[in-house]
Amino acid sequence: MRGSLSERVTLPALKSALNATIWIIILLTLSMVSSTRFANAVSPSQASAAKSALNWLSSNEKADGSFEDFPQIPTPGAALALWLNNSGSPQAAKSFNWIASQLDNSSSYAWGEADIPGVMLYALGASNNVGLLHNLASVSSGLRAYQRESSGFIGYYAQSPDGSYAQVATSVDTAMALWGMSQANSPISYENRTFAINYLFSLQNTDGSFNLTSTISQSYTDALGPEPISVTGLALLTLKAANYTKNDNHVSRALDFLAGTISKNFTTIGDHEGHVYSAALSALAFQAYGRSVQALSSIGFILTQQNSDGSFLDVARGSHLKTLDTGWVTIALEQVQPRPLFSSILSPLVFVGVVILAGVVVVVGVVVVYVLLRRRAAKSTPSSGTTFTISTH
Repeated sequence: MRGSLSERVTLPALKSALNATIWIIILLTLSMVSSTRFANAVSPSQASAAKSALNWLSSNEKADGSFEDFPQIPTPGAALALWLNNSGSPQAAKSFNWIASQLDNSSSYAWGEADIPGVMLYALGASNNVGLLHNLASVSSGLRAYQRESSGFIGYYAQSPDGSYAQVATSVDTAMALWGMSQANSPISYENRTFAINYLFSLQNTDGSFNLTSTISQSYTDALGPEPISVTGLALLTLKAANYTKNDNHVSRALDFLAGTISKNFTTIGDHEGHVYSAALSALAFQAYGRSVQALSSIGFILTQQNSDGSFLDVARGSHLKTLDTGWVTIALEQVQPRPLFSSILSPLVFVGVVILAGVVVVVGVVVVYVLLRRRAAKSTPSSGTTFTISTH
């Protein structure tokens, strides 16, 4: 009688606990596998878009390795996109050699504004091709010459009250110059770098975005920063290279501004149209600061903007700058990737380990509960048995 009483007390609890263990393991497995399938679901269309864009870039490269009619501006992004796809690409190598030759030539079109040699130097640094330059010190000195005393770098021609035009410091020239010099390990004093960064901060608005200059909010004639979204993305990438983190107030406000543009499909207040170039810089900025969800959302927008021939064109551009947009968008497609659970050989082991550990913890808990219930039943059975005997007489 005691045995049957003990079974009625303990076995149902044990059975329920074991069932709970099985369901926990099943739910863990399903949730982790489903998240892996979701992450991998983005990859095919993104890979296809990147492949089409790379094919378009490859077919539009000139014999000397440059692109388009004003090649100093679009070639760096196109070259880096080709190199990221294949570091041994002969086409990329040809482009980098051309870029280096332009920087080595002080009379080339590369020299005239700080942002152009800045982006060219960035491409060489990011691809480990700074060694192609004949004299990095000379190039660095030439770029530093664009910095105004205790301020930013000049390049943009702004109209003065008297109707004349003069070069002024801008966020785009300053950011691109600093980004390029940082990537290429080009020497710049701590003091001058601080002056330049403080100049960038002086152009930040209360909503987190950055203006072009102290008096001009934006200008579509600035190829590398035609509107506030792209300027803000570029500023963030520059600040990241200067070791600023997402906890910095300037950075967090800028990231929040970009996050708001995703839901608006990367539109500016003025035109309400999609800007694919700014979406690419935003994706890279989000990725740099660990906001992977927002980075992938930016990529999702980009995938809706591709032309049938594989190219991309920002609404702020004329068709002559299609390579500039296609190059930087392709860079974003290549560098901002979903991170599936099973991306490496360690991931399945970690997954199995987590499931086993969860199962062991639950089973140990079941055993402990079982032992406690058995002890409790063993203590309560004699008195229960006595009462039963008396009642039957």
